[in-house]
Amino acid sequence: MSPSVSLFIGLRYWRARKDTQFVSFITFFSVVGIALGVAALIIVTSAMNGLEGRLKHRLLGTVPQVVVTPSKPVSDYQPLLDQVANHQGVRGGVPLVATEAMLQGDGQLSAVQLLGVEPAQELEFSGIGNHMLQGSLADLTPGKYGIVLGSKLVRDLNLMLGDRIKVISATGASYGPMGRVPSQRNFTLVGVFEIGAQVDGALAYIHVNDAAKLTRIGSGKVSSLRLYLDDAFAAPQIAQELKAQFESAADTVNISDWRQQYGTLFSAVKMEKNMMALLLTLIIAIAAFNVVSALVMMVTDKTADIAILKTMGLGRAQVMGVFSVQGMTSTVLGVLIGGAVGFVVALNLQNVLSALGIWLLPPGQALPVIINYGQIATIMLGALLLSYLATLYPAWRASKIQPAEALRYE
Repeated sequence: MSPSVSLFIGLRYWRARKDTQFVSFITFFSVVGIALGVAALIIVTSAMNGLEGRLKHRLLGTVPQVVVTPSKPVSDYQPLLDQVANHQGVRGGVPLVATEAMLQGDGQLSAVQLLGVEPAQELEFSGIGNHMLQGSLADLTPGKYGIVLGSKLVRDLNLMLGDRIKVISATGASYGPMGRVPSQRNFTLVGVFEIGAQVDGALAYIHVNDAAKLTRIGSGKVSSLRLYLDDAFAAPQIAQELKAQFESAADTVNISDWRQQYGTLFSAVKMEKNMMALLLTLIIAIAAFNVVSALVMMVTDKTADIAILKTMGLGRAQVMGVFSVQGMTSTVLGVLIGGAVGFVVALNLQNVLSALGIWLLPPGQALPVIINYGQIATIMLGALLLSYLATLYPAWRASKIQPAEALRYE
């Protein structure tokens, strides 16, 4: 018999269920379960993509992505900068003096990563200029000892624009009669930025010349070079390539990337994303088991029909095809409905949440959504594959029915 016979009979069994209402009830809920699972997985994955993308754009656009640190501070850094900035995948580089410091203001102390930058070059590559609440990075003038802080630091230290704050750096400490004395100087708050991430409470900018004086590395010198990349997630690979490039260099050059400080944060986001995907995939798996239940009962109900069809020449493979078609029809319907609903809701997720009065982020901040069509295709194909595998056992049981035994008492 033609394979189209299996398709015809399978679709006929799927539509005609007047005498199998309980099977129809289970099949209905399997369709709903698959649709909900696919829709939820698309929505959650798109939202997690958006949050990861925002974190990548905002956080990694402001912190050092790849840092090239010579063995000692240098004043003539341009040849080294030209060498590393021309590497494939590197968008540009800027001089940097980085150190750990303590900020003292209004009786409070806060630890920060202090970045000494050249404002004009930093604004050319960094996205920090797009996140300024007050002032500008361009207000950092050499010799004026201005400082730009994150909004959380400003709140914690109870500061206002123009206030003075003491910066204490362990780098550049000197020895006096009382022992080791850390380098310290008063700075004036000239700008406030807000990234919406942990750097708002852990990052401070000053002018590179002021940083050189504070850390006592020498006027006009820098301690390292900061590289901006086309893709911040390519930092590990580029760092390894640069290390290989400098292996034969006479002077030792240390190369690090953002993972040293912020890798755990992105690892946590990735793990949460994977766990959510696993949990929602289980919903699809449960719905697939409902398909198995419906097919098993259908095979039991249609035993005599199967026996008659086999006596008429329907082969085992075609019998399996009949029930595979019946089970996959429900699955395809559920996947299409779930895919359409998930895509539409993901596109309008913030409007849906607002209508329900739900704000997952602080009021005024829209929930970012990035729809990855490759992921949507993978989710839908994965649901189809999982459900197809679920139909194989009931279909195989149906193909094993012996006509003589099944029709003995008919």
